[in-house]
Amino acid sequence: MIEEKYLPEEKEIEVSKRFLGENEEPLKWKIKAIKEKEHQKIKKRKIGEGIEQYWGRLCASCVVIPDLNDEELLKSYGCNRADEVLKQMLTMGEYMILLKAVKEQNCFEEREEKIKNDIKKQ
Repeated sequence: MIEEKYLPEEKEIEVSKRFLGENEEPLKWKIKAIKEKEHQKIKKRKIGEGIEQYWGRLCASCVVIPDLNDEELLKSYGCNRADEVLKQMLTMGEYMILLKAVKEQNCFEEREEKIKNDIKKQ
């Protein structure tokens, strides 16, 4: 169906006041929605992983700007993966702002309970 081609438009959000641009204004982060096929890959987990790792991978997959896979960024925070760098970069409150925006962008409110149960079953 034609509507399957389209996802919600990417959205700019302010995650933190600590990261400033050239104009000394807080940098805007850009997030996107993902298709269910990509979500299914994110849901697959390794033994010992829990819901926190799932949300980290989901957030990292939805962040367009900044590029969380940038080698210099990863190296500067001593990380190997995008989901790890998010947790090094952001305070707890900033991370929650990002997570809330990612959930909204992907229409998770109505699916959250089902996803939690699916992950527990794996």
